[in-house]
Amino acid sequence: MKRKYVTTPFLVLMLFFVMALPISAEAVTFNQPELLPAVQAEPDLIGEVESIQTDWESGVALSASDLLKKPNPANAASRLNYNVEGDILFHSSSLTASNPQNFYFFSLATARSIIFRTQSANASYRVDLYQIDWSTGTAYPTGIGNTSGNLSAANNLPAADFGLLVTSMGTVGDTYTIQSNASAPNGAISYNSVSNLLQSVVWKYSNNDLYLNNKQVANTTNAANTNPQLDWEREYYFSYGGNYQSRTHSISDARVNYITTAVDYHSTYASSNNAVLIVLKEDTLFTYHYSSFASGPPTQYFQTFVDTKGYTTPRRFGLLDMLGNPQILVYDLNTNKVIDFVSDLNFYYANGIEPAPTVNYYN
Repeated sequence: MKRKYVTTPFLVLMLFFVMALPISAEAVTFNQPELLPAVQAEPDLIGEVESIQTDWESGVALSASDLLKKPNPANAASRLNYNVEGDILFHSSSLTASNPQNFYFFSLATARSIIFRTQSANASYRVDLYQIDWSTGTAYPTGIGNTSGNLSAANNLPAADFGLLVTSMGTVGDTYTIQSNASAPNGAISYNSVSNLLQSVVWKYSNNDLYLNNKQVANTTNAANTNPQLDWEREYYFSYGGNYQSRTHSISDARVNYITTAVDYHSTYASSNNAVLIVLKEDTLFTYHYSSFASGPPTQYFQTFVDTKGYTTPRRFGLLDMLGNPQILVYDLNTNKVIDFVSDLNFYYANGIEPAPTVNYYN
């Protein structure tokens, strides 16, 4: 009996024909893990932002030790006794009988919005925002502050010097942490989500812009061409000996529901150590296209615009697309570009060709 041997080129060609078979238009199940924490998944849970009203008639004199803590504009790290990075503050300390209050000073080069709080087991602790006049050594109350565990936010801090004062309305002797983020531009009307330590905050403005700290990411206005920076396309193309296979996904005219705080994102296709997840809403335009060609004989050509849910594209997201798994764009803050589309409409995720991505939220 003569044995027949299959050559390598023939194996490759047969593999191509298998890969080029028409894709089923049947809906598939995308077993996506929970990428959106509960606090992120409730964009309606937003906090209001107040406007400061500095009381220039009720100033208090700074102590001699406080005067030694004046920030050096040329070196923000000279803010002495707490850890600070730019305009973001996190520090732990305590109030005692000999030290019943602590001031934390900072200087703003431009007008900003701010969010802050103190957290302690002692419900009597509170934190208040003061505007500082170093020439006279005086701290003036702004009317913005709150008791332990509660957030305060203000939107019209001028380019000036400020201080956060931690005090107690009752007993002392307990520890606390103070958290503050003053990186966002002036004019925020609400904060939509915050990270655990306030190092990452999503702000909304009157024109529907969404900022993560000081970076504008998207706009929630439901109008065409509002977010051209969020256009995304992924194309796969394989050719061999006059044959080819092509698969393309694209998102355009993105309509944004909300964005998350900063994450560390990893998938087979793309990764970023500084990204946000952008949750899309109805009317976003989605296109899927697959085609294959075999030169034969016989010559074969196939193409489809039918997505994994069985709908013909290009099409706009409808109500059914909003049910179940969210439609998520991954936006890289380092490059200011969309790097991935996490969805049951993404052929690679929907069919398990690529595992679901991993997401870790920063504090």
